[in-house]
Amino acid sequence: MNVPLVVWAVAALTVVSALVPPSVSGQDEPPAVMRIAPEPPQPLDISPGGAFWRALVFPGWGHAAIDSHGRGGFYFAAQTATIYTLLRTRIRLGEAQDRVRFREAILLDRLAAEGVTDFNTIQGRLNGDAPLSDLRNLLDARKEQQEDMVALGIFFLFIGAADAYVSAHLARFPEPLDIGTGVGPTGPTVELALRLPLPR
Repeated sequence: MNVPLVVWAVAALTVVSALVPPSVSGQDEPPAVMRIAPEPPQPLDISPGGAFWRALVFPGWGHAAIDSHGRGGFYFAAQTATIYTLLRTRIRLGEAQDRVRFREAILLDRLAAEGVTDFNTIQGRLNGDAPLSDLRNLLDARKEQQEDMVALGIFFLFIGAADAYVSAHLARFPEPLDIGTGVGPTGPTVELALRLPLPR
């Protein structure tokens, strides 16, 4: 028996068997695919309405109740910074009011010493005083800053509560990404599926 001929025949059978896909009962067997499905979300201990009201009572509390600590920390920091700025503005507003009153008192004492008693004359002298006009402009600016801080605080309060409400709703949905891996006719394969739930 020729040994090289046997070796050549075995090699040829190996190549042919590698090219022909395996079959069972004359039908091709589908490739084995292993799907890694995301774990279902854990039920929440709080309703979306509860998260909304908690966020209104204390910034970040509603997000912390649904384990969304990053978003809760953002709204807590934003509200804290707004409140701090509002308090600083109120202090500066009080200082501006004291300076206006002090300047007005000095001018009224001077007018009283001059014997001026006419109301219109007093108002004209007060309005014509340049330092007093600057202080009044500063007072108006401080009042506008206070109004802006109040509006910003209300905005952050309600947007944080609305975000906690929506986040509590979305926390009940499963992860939209599905990953599948397996071996196909041409080799290993990876499949990615994106699921988007549609409203009913």
